Order: sequence, then structure tokens, then C-alpha cells
Amino acid sequence: MKILKSLGGKLIHNLGLKILALFLGFMLWVVVVSIDNPVRTQVFTSIPVNVENGEIMEKEGKAYEVAESSRTVSVSVRAERAILDQLSRDNFVASIDLANYSDGRVPINVRATRYADRITSVTPRTPYAVVSVEELGERQFTIEAEITGSVPEGYSVGEVVVANNLVRVAGPESIVSTIERAVVKVSVKGITRDIRTESLIEFYDKNGNPVSTNGLELSRTEANVLVSIWNNKDVPVIYSYTGIPADGYATTGNVIASVNNVVLKGSASNLSGVDSISIPAAAVDITGATSSVTVTLDISDYLPSGVDLVDPESNTVSTVTIEIQALETINVEVPVSNITIDNVPQGMAATIGGVGETVVVSIRGLNSNLSTVNPSMITGRVDMNDLAQVMGITDWVIGVYEANVTFTYPEGIYSGNTAVVVQIILHEDLGTVINLEEGLDGGQAGE
Repeated sequence: MKILKSLGGKLIHNLGLKILALFLGFMLWVVVVSIDNPVRTQVFTSIPVNVENGEIMEKEGKAYEVAESSRTVSVSVRAERAILDQLSRDNFVASIDLANYSDGRVPINVRATRYADRITSVTPRTPYAVVSVEELGERQFTIEAEITGSVPEGYSVGEVVVANNLVRVAGPESIVSTIERAVVKVSVKGITRDIRTESLIEFYDKNGNPVSTNGLELSRTEANVLVSIWNNKDVPVIYSYTGIPADGYATTGNVIASVNNVVLKGSASNLSGVDSISIPAAAVDITGATSSVTVTLDISDYLPSGVDLVDPESNTVSTVTIEIQALETINVEVPVSNITIDNVPQGMAATIGGVGETVVVSIRGLNSNLSTVNPSMITGRVDMNDLAQVMGITDWVIGVYEANVTFTYPEGIYSGNTAVVVQIILHEDLGTVINLEEGLDGGQAGE
């Protein structure tokens, strides 16, 4: 008990001095700590600014865009050095609330996500973000495929199909209104077979300049494209014609055309059956013509299904001329031996009389054809059945009859429209040669 009283006395002895010493010790500790770990201000830069309540603008049919200069912010942070040394810009979140939009500005709020209770202050160096607001525009575009590069020789780009070829674009009207085309680009350099690829959708204005999609809402950013690679084939164009020229005229057989072959493209199966392009005869009509006939045809109108021109810009308009010339007339002496008598009545014989060894036959034709005619190439016939019908004869009797000879001519040679008349001497068939020249003017005896 005496010990405790002694200790208590010592504790309260010079109490004021002891309290003063304790206070001075504490202050000394504060000074030492302040010198070793002072409170400082440090700037953190490039902190992204997030947007909150953007749907408020969308509900009002408006679009907004944060200015480039306001998409990041720098902040001044005041804290002890030991704390500041452990912080980075990733420990801060900056945001703007569009509910607080006013006259093109929105306050920037910044908060710390680490040591928030140890930080004295966080102050954005730019207090406001610049935000532009305008009417919301929305349009829909058909996605076009644009082929770049070249396939190897002998191949061509065939069908190009963009799957689900629509894209919707929404955003500031000032940007959306400038878009003219939505395009996906596909390279076919060195490709020899069909390809399927997914390509990024690009947007262009009416001048062909790219339009940035920053600040735009897209229903899709990529599109699937199927490109068919086809084979090439060079085929001739075959022309036909219909009709007969006017009397006294004929075709030379020459067809002169400005387009005589085309290069086609198509799948191997479609091209395999195409060896030429045939122009139907109905396309060129020479009926009643007295001079060469010229028509203009577009070959592309006659392409078979499943094939196309390699170069759609190539000239496929063909000028087609069918040569027509006037016929010339000449006389040819045809041997009588070239004339036959058909359907002689049973039990009778017939010979040709009233002429010499030859008959003069008038023929017409183009000069080029007439120059090649040899009399032996022309044959004639008399059909007794035809003669009986013309003369109304039912029963033949021995006698002399006049008959027209029907001639057959080489190709390109026509009748001169002058009839050749001979005498048919009808007599009994005795199996011997009967001389009936007596009483026949210039006649010829025969079997």
C-alpha cells in the first residue's frame, strides 16, 4: 500500500511539466512524419470520360457527341506522398451525366477507386465536358460488294452475293445524311475458285470519300460475301438469215459482221455446252431485197442462260450485212443426152426429136457462179405422166407430142424463164431402132 502511494505521488509530481513534455514529443513526431511523408498534389492525365444516361437523348430523338478534347480528362490529386506513389490513372473514374446537360456543357465528375479515404481531394483540371447535341438521323443502306485485285488469266469474277445485304445506321443527322454508299471490299488477287469471306462494312459520301463511323450506331459492322470465280471461253458468233430476195436477185453467200467472236464467262458446267453464239435466222430478213441488207444486232441479247460477257463494257453491237446482187442471164448448150424421159407408157418407147444434138438453155445466176457452170452439170427430164395430165390424155397412142423440159441446175443457178420445148416421139417398143425421121422436120430417131 505504501508502494502504490509512493508511485502515485511520483506520477503527479510535476504533472504540468510532464504533460508539456508529452505534447512536445507528439509535435516532434508530427514534424518528423511531415518531413518524411508530406501531403502533395499530383496530376494524373488521360483518364477516359464515361457517359451516363445517354438514353435520355435517344428518347428525345437526339444524338450527342462528346468533343474529342473532352473524351479524356486530367485530374489534380492531393494526398500524402506515400499514397500518391501507389496511385495511377487507372485508379480514377471520370464521368459525365447527360441529365446535367446545359448549353453544350456537362460537369465532369471524378472519383478515386483506391485509397479514397486517404486522399484529401480529386479535382478535374477541366471542370466541364463539351457535348454537341443534334437531331438523331437514321437510314438503311443496301451493302454493295466492291471487288479489288485481278484473277489469273483465263478466269473471271462471276456472281457476287452479299448475305443479309442491309445495314441500319443511326447517329447525328449531320453525319448520317452525308452517307451515300455502304461497301464491303473483297480481294480476288490470284484466286481461281469460289471464295466466301467476311468483310468490314465501309461508308462513303457522294464524292467517294470515307465517312467515319465514330459516334454512329450500326446494326452490323461486317457482312458475309460469296464470290464465284468463273472460267473464260472464246467462242465464234454464227449468223443466219431468212427470206428470199426479189425475183432476179440472189445472195452471194457472204455474211459480213463487225463482231465475229466474244469471250464468255460462266461456271464450268454452263460453259461446257456453249461452243458458239447462234443468231437466229429471224433476226435478219432479206425477203424481197434488191440490194445488200444491213442490220444492227446486240450479241448480248442472244447469250445462253448461265453465261455472261467477260467484259461487260466490250462492244457487242454487231453490224451484219448480207450481200445481195442482181442475177445475170446466159445461154448454155446442153446435150440432148442429158435429158431423160420418165414414165413412158408400157409397151411403148420414146425418143426426143425436133432438136439437134443440143438444146439452148437460158440460165441465171451471180456472175461468180455462172463462170463455173459446165453444160454437163445441167440435166433435164420430161415426165410422161405430167404431160398426160397437161394434155388431158388418158390413153397414149403412137405419135409426136410437144413437151416442156424441166431442168435441174447446180447450186446458185436458176432458170432463165425461157421454156425449152422438145418433141417426144412415141412408138411401139419393138426392141429395135425404128427410123421415124421421115415426115419429121429436123427430128431425131431413137429407141
